[in-house]
Amino acid sequence: MFVDVAVGFPIDGLFTYSTDDTSITKGMRVVVNFNNRKTTGYVVHVHDDPPNFDVKPVIKVLDTQPIFDDRLLTLAQFISSHYVCYFGEALGTALPSGKSYNIRTKPFTFGDSSKEVILTEEQEQIYRAIMNQPQKVHCIYGITGSGKTEVYIALAKKMIQQGKAVLYLVPEISISSQMFERLKAVFGQTLVMYHSGMNPNQRLVSWKRFYTGQAMIAVGTRSAIFMQAPNLGLIIIDEEHDSSYKENSTPRYHARTVAWYRHRQEGAMLVLGSATPSLETLYAIQRTSIVQHQLNKRFGTAKLPELEIVTVKASNARTIFSNTLLFSIKKAIEAREQVILLLNRRGFAPVMLCQDCGTAVQCPHCSISLTHHKQKLLCHYCHYETVVPEHCSNCGSKHLVMVGSGTQRVEEVLQKMFPAATVVRLDQDSARRKNFLPAVVNDMMNGNIDILLGTQMVAKGFDFPNVSLVGVMLADIGLLLPDFRAVERTFALLVQVAGRSGRGEVGGKVIVQTINPDNPIFHFLKNHDYMGFCQKELSIRKALNYPPYVRLARLVVRGAKEDIVATVAGQCRDILQELSPQFPDITILGPSQAPLHKIASQYRYHIVLKSNNVEKLSGILAQCKKKVNLQGTYLEIDIDPLDLL
Repeated sequence: MFVDVAVGFPIDGLFTYSTDDTSITKGMRVVVNFNNRKTTGYVVHVHDDPPNFDVKPVIKVLDTQPIFDDRLLTLAQFISSHYVCYFGEALGTALPSGKSYNIRTKPFTFGDSSKEVILTEEQEQIYRAIMNQPQKVHCIYGITGSGKTEVYIALAKKMIQQGKAVLYLVPEISISSQMFERLKAVFGQTLVMYHSGMNPNQRLVSWKRFYTGQAMIAVGTRSAIFMQAPNLGLIIIDEEHDSSYKENSTPRYHARTVAWYRHRQEGAMLVLGSATPSLETLYAIQRTSIVQHQLNKRFGTAKLPELEIVTVKASNARTIFSNTLLFSIKKAIEAREQVILLLNRRGFAPVMLCQDCGTAVQCPHCSISLTHHKQKLLCHYCHYETVVPEHCSNCGSKHLVMVGSGTQRVEEVLQKMFPAATVVRLDQDSARRKNFLPAVVNDMMNGNIDILLGTQMVAKGFDFPNVSLVGVMLADIGLLLPDFRAVERTFALLVQVAGRSGRGEVGGKVIVQTINPDNPIFHFLKNHDYMGFCQKELSIRKALNYPPYVRLARLVVRGAKEDIVATVAGQCRDILQELSPQFPDITILGPSQAPLHKIASQYRYHIVLKSNNVEKLSGILAQCKKKVNLQGTYLEIDIDPLDLL
């Protein structure tokens, strides 16, 4: 007997092995010798046709029953063609890597409970409207704290009563843990969790329980979108705008796109939700591809927080605290209430700002700020460069500063200013520590933390009823990234972090500090006018021919030797231009140095492609990938990239 297997490597085709084990069927995993190393093979065909070459035997069978079927193979084929990767890579990404499934691997299960979900009139109307149009894609646009989760739970309960399974996606592990606690009270033993914080065997247990129908609802992050069930009835994507749903390595899939495909292929209902829907989703609503439902009131007695914009002159850690913010922190701590502080600092080269008028030094050819780089200022889009100016071009002031101050430095200053307060820092560095995130969530819920300081992680979906103050240390930082989505991303982040305040009986306040209070986004923010902001941003995108009015793809060539990387990038451009008659209406931009030109000793050049037809983008890049001589460099292909850094 022979088996044809796919392997999770960047290589085309299926590979044939022999076996005497008649229990092996399609959908199982086996261990095989591939290129002189043991690797997992995914069984796609079982047959008795001997090939006309010598075959190696299967080393070991990992599963006693299949863990995937034709639906996953079809999905992997879609991922492979849409995101321009190899079939085996797509299958390897989709499936759990756990090897053993035994009693000692403790499944995440809890006692059954039939806790009732009571909906408000507004929530009930949305629930009924969604149930009446299962064939449509739905988006619940609800202000922060409006009770979207209650609608999701009601929909999930209905599905499970009908014998259908539910996938419930959240953007971060920290939120999935908090959401899991909330959902287990409703769904008990029918619930499993699935995310990268679990070990591979725990993930395998969750996968098998969901695949066999023992579990009816799975809560997880991005990778949970591939989980298979006997009868999938509903996919929920909470905080659908969040960039965490986009994978950063091959295949660079977006969970929302995969969910849309499964909705069409498997007939599962698809419900998106957010207080800040992405511009792509709002554009689809305008074109009636998605049905929008609005929740306009906060749940229960909670009210939207009062929002104050405060001007700050400097950006070092000591002077970044305005008197308004310091006084409000002191008042909240004295009242035994909690404070969340956001320092929206992404690890990017410093940007030069005028301290007097708040103007950033910008490229005269592009609507983006210049980046400080080795004693000069550079534009990473058109390569314009200039010396560091002595005066502000807007007001003539000589007070030009580099902005940027890290969370660790701000944490030290806070501890000196409020020595009696418990200050905890939550960022990617601290979150790497084992069990740190669940401990922070518990300590916040139990009132053991006075001030939670962090990067954008603190803005994500948390529900801490005793938080009465949210402070944004410097709202300008994210706006200055050389990326067309910078304004949308920053505004969504500010709305989301503001929504952490005043979710319980305690009233909420938000203080947003900025160097440039005249930026139009602060007007929209103060008025809680997300839709007004989106209409303005959409009009800018339309004028510049950026998504959602066009589809983008990005090809990055990276390698250790810059001259070879530049040569290969030029070769890619030549191949793309040669192919362009077969794929009309594609604009090819570049190659140029990527804004993050060197990462981990790898030089990076990129080419950006624009078209109204995403299949053409995938098609031309697939052809280019086959033709190019990489000369030891590596090719990254990203369809619908979320940033161009």
